[in-house]
Amino acid sequence: MTIGNGLRRVCAFGMVSLGGLLAACGTNPFEEAPVPACPAAYLPKDTAKLVQFNGTGKDLTDVVFEAELNGYDGDCGYDLDDGVLNVIISPVITGELGPAAQNRSASFKYFVALRDPDGNFVEKSVFDVNMPFPENLNLARYRDEQVTLNVPLADVWAGPDFEIYMGFQLSADQLEYNRRFGSE
Repeated sequence: MTIGNGLRRVCAFGMVSLGGLLAACGTNPFEEAPVPACPAAYLPKDTAKLVQFNGTGKDLTDVVFEAELNGYDGDCGYDLDDGVLNVIISPVITGELGPAAQNRSASFKYFVALRDPDGNFVEKSVFDVNMPFPENLNLARYRDEQVTLNVPLADVWAGPDFEIYMGFQLSADQLEYNRRFGSE
């Protein structure tokens, strides 16, 4: 046996012994601590669609544009030391110019809100969008930049019991229109 082989065996035995000691203690200091799951996210049907009319008419010829929240990209994280839930979300919106459109863009607002386990909305942010349409198309797809909500929690382990809601910031008339005619 050479000195190099002997040292390798001693080192290998030492590593196996260290692993055994860690297993015997029941914890592994090299593993990451568990973190709570992300809250569920929802796109309520009555706020996931926007129909903008010109004036008081509600006919198909009065539609300036329509927009729909089709989904989102998102993630969350927790600052366990400070007890903060960080929600990062980016909506995906499709839009279509209507017959009453006067220009090649549509302006509207959407919201991201966080509801606690008791059903109270504890955080809501509203964001402006100016959605451009290509010169030769009346359809467009828009992905907004990432939006971040930072919410202090008394207990971060309750984070999965919260809910994230996203929708268009609608007027009372627009909301009534969606509820009356349904949003698919």
